[in-house]
Amino acid sequence: MNHVFIINPESGKRKGLYTGQVIDNYLKTKKVNYKIHYTDKKDDATEIANLYKSSDNVIYSVGGDGTLNEVVNSLANSDAILSIVPVGSGNDFYRCFKDFNGEYIDLGLVNNKYFINIASLGLDASIANDANKLKDNKIPNKIVYILSLIKNYLNYSDIELNVNGIKNNLLLFAVCNGSFYGGGFQIAPYAKLNDGLLEVYEAKNLNKIDTLKLLSKLIKATHTQDSNVSYYKTDGITVESEISLLCNVDGEIIKDKKFVFSLDHEAIKILKYDELGINDLLKNKKLIK
Repeated sequence: MNHVFIINPESGKRKGLYTGQVIDNYLKTKKVNYKIHYTDKKDDATEIANLYKSSDNVIYSVGGDGTLNEVVNSLANSDAILSIVPVGSGNDFYRCFKDFNGEYIDLGLVNNKYFINIASLGLDASIANDANKLKDNKIPNKIVYILSLIKNYLNYSDIELNVNGIKNNLLLFAVCNGSFYGGGFQIAPYAKLNDGLLEVYEAKNLNKIDTLKLLSKLIKATHTQDSNVSYYKTDGITVESEISLLCNVDGEIIKDKKFVFSLDHEAIKILKYDELGINDLLKNKKLIK
């Protein structure tokens, strides 16, 4: 088995670079076939992963959710195995991934783009978009999403969506394969990665006070009991708007007036990286700046 590490050196305020160096130094002492590639620009991770799509390879996405999304869009329905070394600011999918090992899981699709975790429109997409901009500044990762949330809470207005032919004014609309987004918010506490279904959450347009109450429930993962939140499972859904809207796809932003969501069942095989000892290695904070 070949182990291929695709590393975003800028992830986590350049934590990706340091992590890559630690992995390289460590594996040099082991009898392991491995290669390390560093990304330089957008879509590099997809192009690199395209070179290693055979069953002989385990591909490690070393970065955040955006890097992972690029790798996934290469490896979907290929013979290669996916693994994850989380060094980004959010690492939301890793919270689900850690419970699986050597299993096939589902992937979502929106407008022919794969997502392994969550795709969303509305307030949360706007928060993610602004968070991406803040990551380029010297702001600690732990408060990037909080600052973006505060900004959008103060300035955000609802979106009008036509969901499978029914018009609604919504605060947020999330289509979930995984459970967490936004740096740890558990939007879909009942989601399963291999059940052949996506979970959809719709939150009604609310005033500022009720929005704050809902966000508080979202932090505690008790929003599913709120009468302003609708929840259902589906293997496909179409959403339209009269204006172009932002859609947050695993931390990456796309923009369109129509979004067609579907599910690709058991589309990718995932594997933990514990067998190489990297998990314990990276717990040593002295090694990673």
